[in-house]
Amino acid sequence: MQAGIHSGQAVRLTGMWIPVESEITGWRRSLPLTCPPIHPKIAARGRSASLIARPNHLALPYRLKARWRAQQVRSIMLFRCTFEVKGLANRLAEAEGLEFRFENPRSIVIRLSKNYPDDSKPSDTSDMVGISTTSAEITDTKISSELVEGLSASSDGRWANLKGADPSTGAFLHRMVDELQAVMSSTIALLRWRDGLAEGPPEAYHNSRGYYSADGEIWREVSMVRGLEIRMGIPYGPMTPANELCNEVVELRNAGTEEPLGHQLFREAWNHRMLRPRSALAIGVAAAEVGFKQLVGSLVPPTQWLLDEGPTPSLSSMLRKFLPTLPVKAKFEGKSVRPPGRLVNKLEEAVKRRNDLVHAGKAPPRGKELDEMLRAILDLLWICDLYGGNVWAGRHVSAWTKSIWEDEKTK
Repeated sequence: MQAGIHSGQAVRLTGMWIPVESEITGWRRSLPLTCPPIHPKIAARGRSASLIARPNHLALPYRLKARWRAQQVRSIMLFRCTFEVKGLANRLAEAEGLEFRFENPRSIVIRLSKNYPDDSKPSDTSDMVGISTTSAEITDTKISSELVEGLSASSDGRWANLKGADPSTGAFLHRMVDELQAVMSSTIALLRWRDGLAEGPPEAYHNSRGYYSADGEIWREVSMVRGLEIRMGIPYGPMTPANELCNEVVELRNAGTEEPLGHQLFREAWNHRMLRPRSALAIGVAAAEVGFKQLVGSLVPPTQWLLDEGPTPSLSSMLRKFLPTLPVKAKFEGKSVRPPGRLVNKLEEAVKRRNDLVHAGKAPPRGKELDEMLRAILDLLWICDLYGGNVWAGRHVSAWTKSIWEDEKTK
């Protein structure tokens, strides 16, 4: 049917709904190919197609108006996510155009290519481009119309213009693109495992981008930013005077001292906490356990073999019951040897979450919760350094731990 329908074009009044093609006159803008339908009875009465935008003006019985609203033709949009996969081109040099098709959670096609859809190259020639695409029916007319408007209102021909759009429109768009990214990320991980690609970074993809389109020809990019998280680093205490610092470092080096393994592991864990929280937790707890065992071995050498070879009680149990019996070489004046109970509780929680992660595959803590566990581990390492005779290490224990430490008289 064309716009401007008149009674002569509607010979049969079958009661069927007839979708109207795009470019209908009288609308504020051109409609997509699927749009609200015109009933043949409306056409027979010579009603203008522009009145479809104002259903209250149509002289239809209430029952027909309700049916008109209920049977809106659904709008279909296409969605795409792309990212670059590190080092994959070296392995799959002869496998251009690998394609994976999924039906759950929806119909999704993932393609690995040496180029982007516009034939541009990835930032590194050893990388491959992952392209995931899907479509979705949008029954919410507000979301549909705002997405269409965002395509046509682009100011630079690249980015969709969704300024002023309802939050539900942005949430829907983010959900679709994030779903594509998650499915593609999981697919790449399985591909590397199945094909024996043991090398490469844990997070192989980078430079993620999201797009959507109404026709598959014109694509507009959307932001992949989902929020801003501010996380504080580890505070430093007052710097040691330069001469004293230099002399002590030289003395440590001449004595054959190296940075303790616990601190080396902690540094790795802290650097992983943002992108790889699982690794951060597992390595962090290992740092705490190694640091404490090395302290015990240095204070009571005969126990080192037992700690290394035999089963040992939990870290929290040893901190509460075994540590106070050790002949420590230095400690905080007026404080008990046993660390503060709240610090031990935090360490106990970290060990539990590590065990849940390693043995049951549960999700790791993230954000502030993970940071607090790692800070507790770092305080334990400084306490172990102090008890091992490095008096200066006491200055690095956090103010929070010092403030909750019990006095010897009240332990």
